[in-house]
Amino acid sequence: MTHDSAPVPEKGLFVEHVSHAYDGLQVVRDVSLTVPPGEILCLLGPSGCGKTTMLRVIAGLEPLQSGRVALDGAVLGDAVTYVPPEARSVSLLFQDFALFPHLTVLENVMFGLSRMPSAERRPRALDVLAQVGMDGYADAYPHVLSGGQQQRVALARARGPRPRLMLLDEPFSNLDFTLRRQVRDIVLTVLHASSSATLMVTHDSEEAMFMGDRIAVMNDGRIVQQGTPEQLYTAPGNAFVLGLFGEVNRMTGRVAQGHIQTPLGRLCAPGLPEGAAAEVLVRAEGVRPDDRAAARGIVRTSRMLGRSTLVHLDVDDGAGGALHVHARLPGRTMPAENERIGLGLIDEHVFIFPLADGER
Repeated sequence: MTHDSAPVPEKGLFVEHVSHAYDGLQVVRDVSLTVPPGEILCLLGPSGCGKTTMLRVIAGLEPLQSGRVALDGAVLGDAVTYVPPEARSVSLLFQDFALFPHLTVLENVMFGLSRMPSAERRPRALDVLAQVGMDGYADAYPHVLSGGQQQRVALARARGPRPRLMLLDEPFSNLDFTLRRQVRDIVLTVLHASSSATLMVTHDSEEAMFMGDRIAVMNDGRIVQQGTPEQLYTAPGNAFVLGLFGEVNRMTGRVAQGHIQTPLGRLCAPGLPEGAAAEVLVRAEGVRPDDRAAARGIVRTSRMLGRSTLVHLDVDDGAGGALHVHARLPGRTMPAENERIGLGLIDEHVFIFPLADGER
């Protein structure tokens, strides 16, 4: 495959037409993306879709097989160029922290500053530790720290050399829910205060929306959609992207007179040809009680989840069976089991996509 090469931007990360295979198995397919200085781009997708391979190629830990990688106007890798990882001004933050157990917190951070004049290493290490609230633990060893504290030290070590590019690989996945939120806040603050470009890998859509200025959704080695969190949530390009951003109810049907008949009502299908097979997806928060609606559901379970209530219902599918529907209702709305209620839809949470032959 041949591509026309684009000019390399003077600032930030530039990845162009990168593909990568392991033993003949293609795991990255023609990926292109840019990350300007000061921006956080989250690479979002399921396990095995090629996200971590992309980080390793950008960092120089995997040889570039095809395409081009550049940073701040300088090519790091292409058909004739290979810059080793230690010369790329790139720092990586991994999920396993990777701290040296025999070194103190301060020594761990100073270890990454070997290229800095010796007189500047300790002050710089203490400065980045203060940024993450860990300067009081400078003389402690990693084994006495909590997981969240270790991750903050790892962040300080990564930020110490003032890299032009930060790469984060599922950095919060080893933390429990409460710690994850706390450390995530700190990491976001530190990254936004820096001028580095940041590329972060995650499989958690909520995390991507919180951390990312933009999100690039990856599936089967390809970037399938890029945009701001709001753009991807409100205007997903396909059913896969929509499914990443919350629970959905799925139905299929055919277009007749510009509409599709579903167990939850007759829906307008603009832009789809007459007779076309289509998939209708409705977010759980898009199903609401409505006594005036023709669709009726029988409540099977209701579970209060704090700010919302998740309700499971069975809806007559019109063919002698039942469609199982999930509704996420605001507050503490708790319909009783076996109660029969009317169900309406909120238009902004309803999406209709063409259905490929193999998906029917």
